[in-house]
Parts: sequence; C-alpha cells; structure tokens
Amino acid sequence: MHNGVYGSFGIDGDTEDSHTLCEGYVQGYVNGPAAYLSGGMVDYAGNTYWTERSFLDRVLQNYNGSVYLIQGMQDWNVDPHMSFPVHQQVADAGIEIKTLAGQWAHDYPDRVEGHSSQGSGRGAEAYPYTLRWDWADEMLYWFDWYLKGEGRAPTLGVEMQDNRGGWRFEQTYPPMDVENLVLTASDLAPTGSTVSATSSVTLSFGPFDKETRIIGMPTFHIDATPGLTGGHLFVEMTDGTGMHLGHAVMDLRYHAGGRDGQEVLVPFSSVTAMMEFMPMDVVLQKGEGIILQVTQTGEDYVPSPAASGAVTIDWSQSTLTLPLIERSCDDLFQAPMLDYSSDGGRQC
Repeated sequence: MHNGVYGSFGIDGDTEDSHTLCEGYVQGYVNGPAAYLSGGMVDYAGNTYWTERSFLDRVLQNYNGSVYLIQGMQDWNVDPHMSFPVHQQVADAGIEIKTLAGQWAHDYPDRVEGHSSQGSGRGAEAYPYTLRWDWADEMLYWFDWYLKGEGRAPTLGVEMQDNRGGWRFEQTYPPMDVENLVLTASDLAPTGSTVSATSSVTLSFGPFDKETRIIGMPTFHIDATPGLTGGHLFVEMTDGTGMHLGHAVMDLRYHAGGRDGQEVLVPFSSVTAMMEFMPMDVVLQKGEGIILQVTQTGEDYVPSPAASGAVTIDWSQSTLTLPLIERSCDDLFQAPMLDYSSDGGRQC
C-alpha cells in the first residue's frame, strides 16, 4: 500500500522524476503482496527497502535539533504509537521535545469540520474542547526560539487531552506517578478460550469504585496457542455502553515484541503474546467498568491468510495491566477561546 500510494507521489509520468524509481521501490510492488499472502517478513526476498528507512535509532544517536510533535489520539493513519513512546525516547536521548496530543483524527488541531465529524468513542465526547486555536501561535513561539533565538524557551513535555476533553500538561508520558493495576485474565469472566474467524471471547472488569484514568499503553500478555504456523489477535476495550476506549492488535509471529519476529510458529505450541494497546488517555466515572472483546482482527487490520487460523488461549496464564493515574480539575488547564462557563460542556 505504501509503495503504491506514497511512491506514486514522486513518479507521476514526468520523465524527470525517473531517478526516484529506485530498485527497492520497484521490487516492493511484487514483494509486498507476496509477503502478505505467504506470511513473509518485512525483508521478504531480501528487500530491505523499509528496514533501511527506519530512522528512529539514527535520530536518537545523531539528531542535533528540536522536535515538536502534533498527534491525533484518534488518528487512523498516523497511529498514536508513532508519538508514544517515541516522545519519551527522544527526551531521554537529550533532544528537546514537546508533544501536543488531542482527541482528533488525521487532522489539524483547529479544524472544526474534521473534529465535529468524529463519532462516539473516536473524539466526539471531547469536542469542541479538541480545538486548539492557539496551536499556530505555539508553533511560532517554537520557531522563533529555536530558529532565531528570540522570545522565551518553550516548556518541554506533553499537552495531553483525555477522551472526555480535559487538557493537562505532563512532564513525561507516561507520567512518573503511574500505578499499574495487574489483573489475571481468568478472573475477568472470559466467555471462551478459542479465537477464530467465527468465534470471539469477551472479558469484563468493574465497576471501578472511583473515577479512573487509564493512560499510556496498557498491556495484555496472552498465553496463546496457534493452530497453524501463524496467528492474529485483536482486542478492543470499551466501556459498559460499548463506547470505544482503545485497542491492541498483534501478528503472533511478533509475540515477543520488537521488529524481528519469528517467521514460522510451531503449531499447537504456546507463545506469550505481549500485546500492547495503542496509546490511550481515557476517563471512567465511578461505577463504570471495561469490556474486552478478543477477536481475530478488527478496525482496518487485515491479517495474512497465513495468520488466519484459530488460536486457543489459556486465560489463567494471561495478564492484563492497566496503567492508572489520579488527576483532578486542579491538574487540568483551560484551552484558549473555548467556553468553560457554567453554560459550557466543561468547567476544567
């Protein structure tokens, strides 16, 4: 997909563009579909086009500059995992960085049309407080300081918006005061043990006895036994009404995490699928709980036919970890040019 869409931007029929048609790009048109159908890895047939273009490690080692990330926490294209945990990795490398992360999708921070069209669980509950009319001013301050040496030094960290619309500043993300709630999956009333194209499993937890904030990247380490040489799992977290809170997805060849993976799994041998949810920042009110729906796939993820077999799960050996923080109105700030009066939707 990336070869076809983004590569075509540089090759539009103009003969002067022919120098952009590199060997790896051309091979990708063949290798991409072949790797997908066969369950091959990213360097299928020796094509290292994409691994050679993974620049993060080199940025952390060599970059001498600043970084300002703007991230939609509901972005379906540039997923939030592109900014988290990258923000903290960049900061820990000594690079000055700030991130503005709101509950919009693949959009700018001040676009009414895009923000107002988001559905429930996808940013609607945060609107219109998603709108950051000040973001261009913030960028100007940033460029004045780093490019011209004028003005004041920016405050580094993360401006994060939760799914209900509240904005707060965190020096690190995830914050340092996270407390992990660790749950054994067999205690969450699983409705089954097999996930396939025709079967799913539901688990639940709650209600919470106070307002609860789940933030960052919850993990679900699942003891999974694939019936074929591959497997695929998708987990959606919702509240009791079915409102989307977050999701996780994994090709079981990458059960241990990382980029290398295990090209062929041993059928009927268990692995620990170290699933990690897409970065999320959600608020549950006292008395609410969470529901986990485990399926073979979901959203726009299309597993390879080689990874579409049934997976059996031992819930007694599976662990859900929820990173929690406590924040109140005193920890939130009011975004400029929005109504925080008693007539508005929020007071903080």
